[in-house]
Amino acid sequence: MSKLVKLKIDVTKIDKSKLFTGAKGTYLDLDCWIDETADADWKIVSLNQSQSKEERDAKAKKNYVGNGELKFGWDERPAPAPAPVADDPALEDLPF
Repeated sequence: MSKLVKLKIDVTKIDKSKLFTGAKGTYLDLDCWIDETADADWKIVSLNQSQSKEERDAKAKKNYVGNGELKFGWDERPAPAPAPVADDPALEDLPF
């Protein structure tokens, strides 16, 4: 089943030094993070410019350029798991 994520990029935040020329155009590598446990819908999907290994190793600050939302093909946000029921002797006579 296909899934759709709608993304919005603030192009004014792009570090243009990270643009590169490829065979069919000019490109920018981005990382898309999906956190289905985020506490707000607008925080579920975020985009940052990809970092080199050296930048990651140096713990360089990520350049966030946008966010998004889950559109189609995603289950509803998961509900918290019910609390486990403790063994209760009063429930032993129930027929189910």
